[in-house]
Amino acid sequence: MLNPFFWIKRASPRRWFYLLIVGVVALHLGVGLANTSSAFDLCGLLDGDPGIEIIQLITISDQQEVELGRCFHQHRVDEGLAIYRDRKVTKYVQEIGQRLIPYSELPNFPYTFQVVKDNTINAFASVGGFVYVHTGLLKGVENEAELAAVIAHEIAHIASKHSIEKLRQIIKDKNLEVNSEVEYKTIINLLEDIAFSLPRGRQQEYEADRKGLEMLHRAGYAPSGMTGFLQKLTQKVTTGNTPAMLRTHPETVKRLDTLNEIINKKGWNPNDGDGLDSAIYKQRIQSLPIE
Repeated sequence: MLNPFFWIKRASPRRWFYLLIVGVVALHLGVGLANTSSAFDLCGLLDGDPGIEIIQLITISDQQEVELGRCFHQHRVDEGLAIYRDRKVTKYVQEIGQRLIPYSELPNFPYTFQVVKDNTINAFASVGGFVYVHTGLLKGVENEAELAAVIAHEIAHIASKHSIEKLRQIIKDKNLEVNSEVEYKTIINLLEDIAFSLPRGRQQEYEADRKGLEMLHRAGYAPSGMTGFLQKLTQKVTTGNTPAMLRTHPETVKRLDTLNEIINKKGWNPNDGDGLDSAIYKQRIQSLPIE
């Protein structure tokens, strides 16, 4: 069985000394190194280690992916990612996520939902089950069904392992030997590129749309939440005001047509379901600052 902290290897004697201290403190507090808090502590110590073997990235387990995701999250926070601390809004987003998770392909995966203080209309997913929703998106959607549609789309990316697939494809494209190593910092930079810069593949995006729509419907939300929000984004593109979340997403109009086709084939009423009351939604996010 692979060590979940697979990037800890061949560290310097001094670094092993620090890790030993962390281990002693963890034992003193009655917690193991595998829990969340110690994983976050270790991330700061691990930066600068020799690297991660390619074979370990190719065969990464769910547990290892979660640990890598936690380290990536901590890195982003350290670099200035502004997590929005309003408990009511954060709890609301988490409630929507938890309602959708049972209908995903990985219902037992440990998802984490975070709100980011950023006025751009955007949301993104990263390795390890992390879903990030911008405050600008919360203010940009019309109702809960539209917000749930975006979250379902991001959950579908995670359940389909799209970030891991992209990471493996980059490794393949670089023709790296399976026994070679990639520096920890390089992996973090690649994960940043995958989350924020590199364009999403057409197949992955259609897959996340399809699975997200199914998830949305099975969770009891109106399917028009997804098509309605995508329609709004399409209108913004035609007016030359492309939202941040579309800069890495392909063919918005074709995606919308595909979703409408799925809804028609399944015989769903687009407006049959929860989450279409705009007034109730506005009440739930009324603590958001107006900027």
